[in-house]
Amino acid sequence: MSRRRVLLGLAAAAAVSLVPRRSRAAHRIRPPGALPPGAFEKTCIGCFRCAEVCPPKCIDFASVLSADSGTPTLDLRAKACTLCMRCTQVCPTDALRPVAAEPGAVAAQVRMGTPQLDRKRCLPWNGEGACSLCFQVCPYPDRAVELVGLNAGPLFHPEACVGCGLCEEACPSLARAIHIEPLP
Repeated sequence: MSRRRVLLGLAAAAAVSLVPRRSRAAHRIRPPGALPPGAFEKTCIGCFRCAEVCPPKCIDFASVLSADSGTPTLDLRAKACTLCMRCTQVCPTDALRPVAAEPGAVAAQVRMGTPQLDRKRCLPWNGEGACSLCFQVCPYPDRAVELVGLNAGPLFHPEACVGCGLCEEACPSLARAIHIEPLP
């Protein structure tokens, strides 16, 4: 390998390291009870206790290549959170604040993301058939999601949604009509 190639490689690596990575860390879906972005990354020690106690195994950890490596994240497209709140009970640093596994406490204290609906992909909204799976699996039906119109299409109320992803996981559309977006 030539000296020129080595120097160009080092220069490229140095340039990449100067690019701020905070924006990526701030736009992840975190487990329930998570502190706000910034405070969460500073407080979490990456002990993996939250993932160990998670029954559905929906907690993963950020890549070592990211600014917030070793911190817990949720990929709700792969597996939804069942809101058992076990992860919030074992966090030794309170990066995940304790939340009681009672519907009222969860509804009041948990916001992991907000639902986005693509009506073009949603079976009732695009006229391809009846479906109410998102409504059926929602822990807060009639508050976070309701069925409206002649075809009973879902209408989401982001202010009442906890962002657990059960609706996204249940969506039968090949290209899912529902996506939980990270909080800003």
